[in-house]
Amino acid sequence: MNFFTPIVIAELISLIIALIFLFKDNISFWKVNIAYLIIALSAEARGSYLSAHHRHNVGLFNTFVLFEIAFISYGMYYCLKKYTNPRPVIFTGLGICYSIFIFFTFKNGIHAYNDVFNDNTVSVMSLIFVLYCLYYYYKLLNDDEVLDLKHHPEFWWVNGVLFYYFGGTAINLFYGLFNILIFEHIKLRLFIYYIINIILYSNWIYSYICRAKQRKLLY
Repeated sequence: MNFFTPIVIAELISLIIALIFLFKDNISFWKVNIAYLIIALSAEARGSYLSAHHRHNVGLFNTFVLFEIAFISYGMYYCLKKYTNPRPVIFTGLGICYSIFIFFTFKNGIHAYNDVFNDNTVSVMSLIFVLYCLYYYYKLLNDDEVLDLKHHPEFWWVNGVLFYYFGGTAINLFYGLFNILIFEHIKLRLFIYYIINIILYSNWIYSYICRAKQRKLLY
């Protein structure tokens, strides 16, 4: 298996772009993007390495889910707070996701943590994030302020989240339909997963560029 998977490459490019455009940003959310991308890239690269050497990587990705829940929730909080008080919604979602994660871990035992992927948490998490994104779009459309969405960083950041988690939800719901080989050693499910990751990071990269332009105009 190639160590440099499409996901690793997309994350590496995103991290480089984030370092270039966000490193000097004075808003914590945008700087946290850099930290998250470092964690995501490290997890994906380590997971690819373990898989290439036929070793278990499930525990690694189960742990990464904890960071994923926290970061995306924080990002949606940041994007929504301009239009409403998002704390009740965000904290409810966090409580649900982490409760399911803890229940799964205790139910299956610590040994299963390294052998069984916590897909229940991921499925619920994905659905919650899709709902957050739709809520954001609703608030954005009903806001009186006229925005140029082509250059609005929060819009593109949320757009990436929506495409990724909506696609992930569809894959989980129709797992059997996507579990077919389309290329040698590559199933349709994995191919679609590559595509939605590329869409996610492409949107995020564009949002980082938009944020840098916005920062120049503001300061």
